[in-house]
Amino acid sequence: MKAITIRQQGDQGFLQYEEVPDPNVGPSDVLIKVRAASVNRGDLSLGYAAGSGGPSAGAPIIGWDVAGDIAETGSDATKLKVGQRVVARLVSGGYAELAAAPEDTVVPLPDDLDYDEGASVPVAFLTAWVALFDTAKLTEGETALVQAAGSGVGIAGIQIARRVAGARVFTTAGTDDKVAMAAKLGADVAINYETHDFLAEVLDLTQGEGVHVVLDGVGGEVFARSQMALAEGGRLVSVGRSSGDTPVVDTELAKRKSQTVVTGWRLRDERTHDQAAVDLERIIGLIAERTLKTVVDRVFPLSEAAEAHRYLASRAQFGKVVLRP
Repeated sequence: MKAITIRQQGDQGFLQYEEVPDPNVGPSDVLIKVRAASVNRGDLSLGYAAGSGGPSAGAPIIGWDVAGDIAETGSDATKLKVGQRVVARLVSGGYAELAAAPEDTVVPLPDDLDYDEGASVPVAFLTAWVALFDTAKLTEGETALVQAAGSGVGIAGIQIARRVAGARVFTTAGTDDKVAMAAKLGADVAINYETHDFLAEVLDLTQGEGVHVVLDGVGGEVFARSQMALAEGGRLVSVGRSSGDTPVVDTELAKRKSQTVVTGWRLRDERTHDQAAVDLERIIGLIAERTLKTVVDRVFPLSEAAEAHRYLASRAQFGKVVLRP
């Protein structure tokens, strides 16, 4: 099969499109013919960023999110059938024509969702879902600030907070076009952070109280100001640092205002893959009934994965970047 591999230390140019052996299929596994695989920001730093020390041992093929068709089932895999359309969050190996996964981690893909839509769901929507509901415990009638509206997690977070939790949602983006798109997704207030101070805007629009919950994947100064935007007893969950800057908690502020601030959050620490599959099936159902929606910004051939990574790194997108084998 063809796949994207990491063969040496370097930047995105060191992603190699080459022939590799097909994955092994264990008794409880299924083999997926990959029709689409989405790119996550975490993929940009997995083992090949300059100075990282090279690829992780035993995991030369990256990629977590795939959608496709069941091509083969293991002897103990009985729930899914050959030819069935599915979506999965993998441990690794998604940037390939074929991917193997335990059957219990794979979810059926409804016929009215295309493969690009399916592949763009798992990591982004699961991150927003678990962080908002389980970690931050967002409830109906509260206010939420979702940073980086154009990111996969941002797009998911806006909709989950507004359409599922029933919260009033603030969000941020870097252009007026992205602000308009965020509003269409359901954000009550979308702020262009290039022309407005989001902290001042949030405090003004909440009569100085601040928001109950913040979902941040940016880090650095955005994280610091997000904590300042938290209300008394507010909860902030840091799910990434796309800025490259580590989030630093103001412990004095957190103590004084009884804030809960979570850093170092990782989906794999919150859910096993089979547990996440239960959440993923529910999310896929909400997308199929159009309560939630995915946004695919651009599609690249799998062979152009390096260019897809550069595009995502530029932050020009609004939505997911997808690879097609």
